[in-house]
Amino acid sequence: MTTVSAPGKVLLAGGYLVLDPKYTGLVFGLSARIHVVVEDVKRSPGTLIVVESPQFKDAVWEYEYGVNPEKGGVYVKQVQG
Repeated sequence: MTTVSAPGKVLLAGGYLVLDPKYTGLVFGLSARIHVVVEDVKRSPGTLIVVESPQFKDAVWEYEYGVNPEKGGVYVKQVQG
């Protein structure tokens, strides 16, 4: 299991334009933080990603992902939520 936390921020102006050195953006740091806990949950035929958010009245979203054996690459499919 891995737990991480990151400070919140608000991008007031700039967006993706700030990727060009000619442009600037305006960002404010917040005292709010996002907290994420990641742990392995195995399920056949792919791996399950479960997103739980008490912020949205205990909402839960489940996604399955794995390697696409026929077309190559990775597939992602929502299975609940």
